[in-house]
Amino acid sequence: MAQLIDILLYKLAIWKKLSASSSRVLSIKNIFSFIVYAAFAVGAFFFARIVTWYLLEYIRIGLFLFHRFIAIVLFVFFLTVSAGNIVVSFSTLYRSPEMSFLLSRPVPYATIFLVKFLDNFFYSSGTLFLASFAVLLGYGSYFGMPWYFYPTILFGVMVPYMLLAASLAVIVLLAVMKLAAVVNFRVLIACVVAGYFLQIAAYFSLTSPVALVKEVMRYYPFVNVYYGDLDPAVTRFLPNYWFAQVLYFWIIGFSAGAASNAAALILTSLGALVVAVLLGGRFFYETWLTSISLQFQTRRARTASLPFFHFERESRFRPHVEAVLKKELWLFLRDPSQWIHAAVLGGLLLVFLASVGSMQLKVETPDLRAVIYIVIFVFNAFLLASIALRFAFPMVSLEGQAYWSLRSAPIAASTMYWIKYAATLSFLVLLGVAIWFGTNIPYRGIPLLLASSFVGILAIAGAGASLNFGMGAAYANFTEKNPIRIASSQGATMTFLLTMVLLAAIVGIYFYPIVSLFVTHYTGRPVPVSAMRFAVGVVVTIAAVVSIVSHVAGLRALKNDL
Repeated sequence: MAQLIDILLYKLAIWKKLSASSSRVLSIKNIFSFIVYAAFAVGAFFFARIVTWYLLEYIRIGLFLFHRFIAIVLFVFFLTVSAGNIVVSFSTLYRSPEMSFLLSRPVPYATIFLVKFLDNFFYSSGTLFLASFAVLLGYGSYFGMPWYFYPTILFGVMVPYMLLAASLAVIVLLAVMKLAAVVNFRVLIACVVAGYFLQIAAYFSLTSPVALVKEVMRYYPFVNVYYGDLDPAVTRFLPNYWFAQVLYFWIIGFSAGAASNAAALILTSLGALVVAVLLGGRFFYETWLTSISLQFQTRRARTASLPFFHFERESRFRPHVEAVLKKELWLFLRDPSQWIHAAVLGGLLLVFLASVGSMQLKVETPDLRAVIYIVIFVFNAFLLASIALRFAFPMVSLEGQAYWSLRSAPIAASTMYWIKYAATLSFLVLLGVAIWFGTNIPYRGIPLLLASSFVGILAIAGAGASLNFGMGAAYANFTEKNPIRIASSQGATMTFLLTMVLLAAIVGIYFYPIVSLFVTHYTGRPVPVSAMRFAVGVVVTIAAVVSIVSHVAGLRALKNDL
């Protein structure tokens, strides 16, 4: 215990040293961050409350179906947290320079593993806790829940839920690193990605949202009855099911059902944490040595070949453009945490596109069709925003202490800025177009919807790239080498919240025209062309303003000294 306290005090001292500053600029940034956090919390509160009201009172899907939708969202959230923790844990456990120092101390490996695991968990979960609490307030206020409902759900259900996802992720990581000594590392990563594919495909094949809606709506207006027999047996052993059941049973006043599902979630979470710590104490040091060996093997393989776009090969770009682009490419490829995370996100994206692209949304009402489409659009936008935060925000900070060489090089800082931004924007726009094409296949018969959503995705991609890249320059941290920790910093969190506000504004602007468009399309009424054009114009204007302001802030920051 004393050794654990010593390490925690050491981490606290480093945090205080890095965060200690009395500069006026930092004070202004902190005030601005507080305003953004508060605005996001208020927006998330009203968003959750309005969505709950809309689905239960306007669409009237009933409590059972509403909480099954929550279970689906929680399943995606669980896999996202799990996949993210694999990448974050790999970076901090096997690529952090601090680990060499800690492993040289007379401290048990299990203690070091536990401290770093909890460090990752709490460092990357602050924003999620804030968002969860705000959404929980909106959800609970609609139902008039008592004050103790909120801390109970947040700390008694949400924290164990996220801790379970993180514990399972680190167990998978330990297994991968253990097998990496005898199996090709890239093959293992491919197997992990394929495992996530299979989980998603199996879950949605068992719990089709469209099929569930059709089954429940057969009994309309008796939609508030408990249709638990429609749940596949295997899903009743999943943590997202327990979470949703806790909320549902609490709302209907069945306290025993809520308590039993909460107990199952807490006990499973504690069990997974204990297993993770035991495996860490047994295999962490061994797998850490394996990671060093893999790093040297990767370097030898890279220097033994002369692939396309290598520094020694000529290209058609101008010399300064070529140098920056090649540097960005090889900095990305040499860091396993970068391309592993990109592979996981790319795999999840392909599964999502394949499932949505083949989906036949044969539901009963145009309003519900519109809601399903808007949910898909929101997920697309959120995915783009998450990728922009993860890969665009750290780009300037990853220059590191070598940033001074760029300032002294025969290339303007603004030129370097625009080259890096152009690469980021191109990637996000291509990704946005692919997402738009894959998710709009079932809506080929509504041209106005296709055109407006295409412009919306382009606006989100452009504004998201600008906001994350510009704010990443304004909040650059040249002392941090870990891109994941950069993307989880205070500046990144504030940028993500601003992006969420932007997405909420765009969805709010699109909401009424899209619902009207679905109603007119399926009822034969006049199409609301003018309303949709006005919405598109407002969205493009907002995206342009956000992009301009972000670039002004980013370019001004490049003139500052280190």
